[in-house]
Amino acid sequence: MNQTHLKKIPYLILVLILGLLVSRCVAPKEELHASGEMVSIKTHPKDYVHPSTEINLEKVFDENRGLTVLEENATMVHDYYRGGVQEKEEGERLLKEGKWEKARNHFEKSNRFFKVVMKYLPDDEAHRNIYGEQIVIFLPNLLTADNDLKLITVYKNLGNDDEAVVAKGDGEYYLAESLKTVKTEWANQIKERFEDESPKK
Repeated sequence: MNQTHLKKIPYLILVLILGLLVSRCVAPKEELHASGEMVSIKTHPKDYVHPSTEINLEKVFDENRGLTVLEENATMVHDYYRGGVQEKEEGERLLKEGKWEKARNHFEKSNRFFKVVMKYLPDDEAHRNIYGEQIVIFLPNLLTADNDLKLITVYKNLGNDDEAVVAKGDGEYYLAESLKTVKTEWANQIKERFEDESPKK
């Protein structure tokens, strides 16, 4: 092998390494979804807004149905997340039925679960390995903000306007925390509803 060919070897190695790195970044990641099927996880640009068809409340509920998580039995972060989602789902059902006091209990309990989750995993993620190899939509901040939005209605119907004001402030804080890491159409809808709750000038 002559000297010209030897000089080309480091360049070929560099091109090969770069090619492998690029292919790893572009290739979709496959993981086990909570439903038990393998799904591709796309990587998105930082400012990507996840549409409501991709991330929505019903999907979050579906991923977390099953054995009910009790507060006294929750030991791992994913237990608290699942418990928070389950309490939220019950609160939503009771809200639709106009059972204000019962709905309040479930939304507040849901928020207690989520606050434990955020103590250890403070960032929302579109997809997270929280059940071992299984992935879920992981939005404790956004779910807490949505709970607070619903609690405004509950507190107003219970005649507790001071609590409604506190819930609005808390909800706007958690919404901002969620938007720092994940942008969704769902979050934009919640933001608009918080703005509707602001006093008109």
